Amino acid sequence: MLKVPDHQVAGHKAGNGNLGPLIDDLGRFYKPLQGNERGSTEVAFYTSFSSNKRVPEKIRRFFPKFYGTQLIKASDGSGMQPHLVLQDFNFGRVNPSVMDIKIGSRTWAPQSPEEYIEKCLRKDRASTSLSLGFRLSGLQIYESKESGFFKPYKRWVKSLSADEVKLLLKKFVCKKISDALDVKCDCDFALAVYGGPTGILSQLLELKSWFEDQTIYHFYSCSILMMFEKELASNGKNPRAEIKLIDFAHVYEGSGIIDHNFLGGLCSMIKFIYEILTTSEDRPSDVYVEDFQKNQISFANGDGDNLFDTCPSEMDTTRRNAIFINGYPCKNPSNITASDFKSSLLNESGDTDNFYRSSMTMATALEFPGLNTLGLSTARTDIEVDGMVMPHAHPRASEMIFVRAGLLVAGFVDSNNQVFQKRLKEGDVFVFPKGLLHFCYNAGFENAIVFSVLNSQNPGLASITGAMFVSDGLDAKEMVMKKLKISGISV
Repeated sequence: MLKVPDHQVAGHKAGNGNLGPLIDDLGRFYKPLQGNERGSTEVAFYTSFSSNKRVPEKIRRFFPKFYGTQLIKASDGSGMQPHLVLQDFNFGRVNPSVMDIKIGSRTWAPQSPEEYIEKCLRKDRASTSLSLGFRLSGLQIYESKESGFFKPYKRWVKSLSADEVKLLLKKFVCKKISDALDVKCDCDFALAVYGGPTGILSQLLELKSWFEDQTIYHFYSCSILMMFEKELASNGKNPRAEIKLIDFAHVYEGSGIIDHNFLGGLCSMIKFIYEILTTSEDRPSDVYVEDFQKNQISFANGDGDNLFDTCPSEMDTTRRNAIFINGYPCKNPSNITASDFKSSLLNESGDTDNFYRSSMTMATALEFPGLNTLGLSTARTDIEVDGMVMPHAHPRASEMIFVRAGLLVAGFVDSNNQVFQKRLKEGDVFVFPKGLLHFCYNAGFENAIVFSVLNSQNPGLASITGAMFVSDGLDAKEMVMKKLKISGISV
């Protein structure tokens, strides 16, 4: 006999005349097959995945078992309709706590229709998809026999901020549950659920290791289910903590390219779980921390990796304003030319006829289309004798400078207000770390030329206003030395 699932936390729910999934008493889950391209895409994925010998057996355990398709009576009363027959992950579980987490900062594929992309973007912007690389779609947390489940409205869950998402991930493993997010959580079950050799973190790391190499599929709008049984954890037993991937209506061929969108969201989720483990009172043993540190990838890189060979930015404003993404839309590949990858913006010196006797010309993806999605910008700085570059910072990029001509002093100020400075001559290279205040001035007897590379296509610029350095008769060099207390410059 088919019935409505008790522990579904996201997606369309059956009942009251609505079409949704059903389950039976044998551990099978019947998902309505969508009549459009999404339905055929999902069937194609399951068929391909089930027979693909390149998928390791240890990875298959994170995906539902696929039993084919079957005509059954639909939950909305529309008669016999085709359904995917899948494994019911909650079969045999008692009062499971479940969380549905949609992975990826982008929930739409590049080849999707423009109208669908705009719809997805609205949802992504209204959630943590863009800021975290994942968002919560729904959850239930078992409290007790008396209280039942904490199961907030899905709309509220999707609107949570990044800090609130972290609080809910903590709340998921709390012994005592409160409706208020700001109530301190004990995280009593963090180690039992998230930690250990078979815990959530270990499983996520195993999944990550596959996504770091697999180029077979690209998963868009796919979710990870986290599940465990709180009553088992309360009794000191194995809580049966597991992760499973679901929803494959937007899976496309990887074409030999790593799925950076999914991988990035997965790494972000791993970082959150790791931080909860290492800050809870019941901390994991060092072996699990070391395992994470050995397996983690850097979270301090520049812009994300490119998903295509090239992606010159679309400079036609009538097209560019059609949608907004984190970067610039790509040109149609058939319109890309070699000119997109060349710029002459830095050929000529800038206008140094100003109070600071300096000029900076920057080439970003906006001016240099070939830089789009490559995570790079470049710049040229011209400084007259006794001229200076105003102290400033790039909030989204580190900067490496190369002295083409002249003699100058360059330095930066760290978060402890310590100044790091060096005298640079022609051919020298110096690095300004991301987000730190930095400066340089001409300490020689000829005009200086400096070329820069920054590891973001939109590094940003936060400058100390000119009001800080009023014209009080001091030249530019003396002003920097007075305000930043620069002295004893070493070669």
